[in-house]
Amino acid sequence: MSAEELDAAVLRGLNTLSGPNRDIVARHLVMAGQLIDLDPEQAYQHAQAAARRAGRVDLVREAAALTAYASGRYEEALREVRAVRRMRGDNSLRAIEADSERGLGRPEKAVEIIDATDTHGMELAEQVELVLVSSGARADLGQNEVGLVLVDDALAALPPDTDPELVRRLMSVKADRLRELGRDEEADQTEAGMPPEDDAPDIIDIELFQDADVDRRGSDLRGSDSPLCEAFDAALLDLDGVAYHGSSPVEHAAESAAAAQAAGMKIAFVTNNASRAREAMADQLVSLGFDATAEMIMTSALEVVSVMSGQVEPGSPVLVIGGEGLTRAVEDGGFRIVASADDDPVAVVQGFTPSIGWAELSEAAYAIAKGALYFATNLDITLPTERGFALGNGSLVRAVEAAAGVRAQAAGKPRPGIFAHGAELIGAERPLGVGDSLATDVAGAIGAGVPSLHVLTGVSSARDVILAQKGQRPSYLARDLRGLIEVHPRPKHHTDGTWTCGFSQAAKVSNRGVLSLDGIELADGATVTLDSYRALAAAAWDFAGAEVACPEITVVDNDDPAGIVEAPEPAEASEADDAPGTGEDAQAFTDDDLALGRGADALDEAENTPAFLPGEEELERLLAATDDEAEDPEESDDDSRA
Repeated sequence: MSAEELDAAVLRGLNTLSGPNRDIVARHLVMAGQLIDLDPEQAYQHAQAAARRAGRVDLVREAAALTAYASGRYEEALREVRAVRRMRGDNSLRAIEADSERGLGRPEKAVEIIDATDTHGMELAEQVELVLVSSGARADLGQNEVGLVLVDDALAALPPDTDPELVRRLMSVKADRLRELGRDEEADQTEAGMPPEDDAPDIIDIELFQDADVDRRGSDLRGSDSPLCEAFDAALLDLDGVAYHGSSPVEHAAESAAAAQAAGMKIAFVTNNASRAREAMADQLVSLGFDATAEMIMTSALEVVSVMSGQVEPGSPVLVIGGEGLTRAVEDGGFRIVASADDDPVAVVQGFTPSIGWAELSEAAYAIAKGALYFATNLDITLPTERGFALGNGSLVRAVEAAAGVRAQAAGKPRPGIFAHGAELIGAERPLGVGDSLATDVAGAIGAGVPSLHVLTGVSSARDVILAQKGQRPSYLARDLRGLIEVHPRPKHHTDGTWTCGFSQAAKVSNRGVLSLDGIELADGATVTLDSYRALAAAAWDFAGAEVACPEITVVDNDDPAGIVEAPEPAEASEADDAPGTGEDAQAFTDDDLALGRGADALDEAENTPAFLPGEEELERLLAATDDEAEDPEESDDDSRA
């Protein structure tokens, strides 16, 4: 790899660096650029290596932002984007910033960012990115008609010589919006008129070369060329539902953790359980076969004390509603524990213990009503046990909140602090979060900028994962902790609209939002292999049409024949496969289909750039015009619906 392979303008931007350092940074940037679509995790590592050597160069920080975004580290991407803008004093990477907010489940923030962006003089491709993100954010907010108008207006404003790839991407999103609005026939027409996708990538990856029908469409689901225990230096393991169920072990958990440690991976246990002391938890883990000490365990009790310490003076009286683990953490934090609201506590801190009853919860409500601050170790609604799911701390906190009329300040997952403190316990630099709950373990890892592995041994089911929204989608999927010591295949999107992963069957979502494997719709109670489960998740996460319908499914190992869904007879092919706008016919288009220069009057005269992203008043006008066209179709512009 040579520094001269870097773009000349970018290479000139590194001239402030010393000769050898400039060469090393340049080569890392070359690798980051070549890998960002094929292996975002490796691209991120190269960008980080460059940033450690040249963190004050805006182009290097831009690479760090792009690779953090591509690898799903949305919080980190936001920090890097804002750092780039401070360095440049411009509107760089606004689309990446807005889409990162979407990735964190904040579409309203994405809309605010885009609406506040000055597009004067902005390159056409950057404006198109803003339109695409804005349309998606509007759809996330249920404003699908607005999202459609944004794309339609952009298509109308494009000059005749626009890059066909930009046209294709806008039309693809237009088709998505149309399907969301139930206008499938128009969506089919739009897809049929799309320019063909350029499937000649700048870089030829051998795996993509072998899969001639695989395109470069990305997924929130990642893959790894080596076992996760080699790709990451540490695992932050949840306890309940991952390591054990109550007093019972989880199958494969202890031996998989031991194998990961033998391969060099450090282990910390990060749990929302605040009822027991760390020593007791460590003793239980050791009895189940784990190599664990109290110093390897980060609990929500420790985290809530950290949160409380920023607001409550040391030595202050605190009413503790919880078990020994919370009591010891509060005492070790330097606070004085009291037993009654009559002792005038300045704070109430609540954690789970099975002995909590009406009297303890009422005492908390009395103290909060008298002005005490209210803290909770976590807001988990349920607690996995060997008998099923019991009431969690969050259920009990809600009772106190309802009685006192005050919201608790919560620590623990999904708040990011507990992940950072868990990583600090073992000196982790590249940790992997591991958990069973999308709402706490996965969402918390995403918020902390940590990749996550979801296991099917606790709260969230395979169906929950497949239907997961942005902000709760794991980076990797496994049945149990064996996923730590396994290679994870990358999902692949094929030109026929299907997804595969490893040795999976072909997964697809029909226009009606129905999931299928090899053309067979999934029935309730279906059994699928692990790789097919991964492919189903990739397909569902990528789908932008109607709400996906997914039955409850069972996931088995890849070598289990029970997980193979039998292929249909040729005569029983799905009607959706023969629908207009799909298959080979969907690639056919003419020059007339690309007559999109209708908006020439909207070009910015100074910069010769189309004016995209209308303001709210302009959007209302465009929406009204759309409604008028729908009422009087004879006067509508057919080309605008092409």
